[in-house]
Amino acid sequence: MRRRAALVSATVAAVAVVAAVAAGCAARFDPTGPCTTDGRVAGAYPDLEAQVPRLFRGNPPTSLDSGRDCTSNGLGTLTGHGVAELRFAGARWTTGSESGLSLALFESGSGPTLTRDWLAEFYETGARAGKNVTSVEPSDYPVDQLVTGRRIDVLNGESFQTVVVWERGGRIEAAVIADAIREIETREAHDAVVRDAVAAWAAFDAGAT
Repeated sequence: MRRRAALVSATVAAVAVVAAVAAGCAARFDPTGPCTTDGRVAGAYPDLEAQVPRLFRGNPPTSLDSGRDCTSNGLGTLTGHGVAELRFAGARWTTGSESGLSLALFESGSGPTLTRDWLAEFYETGARAGKNVTSVEPSDYPVDQLVTGRRIDVLNGESFQTVVVWERGGRIEAAVIADAIREIETREAHDAVVRDAVAAWAAFDAGAT
């Protein structure tokens, strides 16, 4: 049950900041009860699930769920900023046998308002602790003309992995991408997936407004 961000499926679990919840743990998760256990399940927070994109490159997601982190393991570095509960929703796409991506939304359920930089720190710290990680490169990322996000590029074994997080309209949006090198072949092809994932969020936000 140790994990960094519960919303990304096994196809992206190699990102070192992410691990899936065991099925038994998810079955015991009660989104309406006291915030003592980390968990996620489809339909946990329908209002959050309604606020994430439903299309990537014209395709619907493989799965959609939501949940919350409440433990020190789940919250990681966020505990140092006073965040006591992290709520999230994520839509996931399987793009290869060992590749996938998630478009996700985060908010503080308890404690101070979540910021872009706190979530970027959360992901970067988790990535640097990864067993097979040989490179972690944080940078600014222009989401659009008005919004700048933080991008973390990770080389984890034989996988290109990228997290982009940004703030829009008082909420934190994220794109998490993991591409097996033998499936994506080049860094340029992986970068194209990153651009399209961020663009999927932009298209959804434009439609939502």
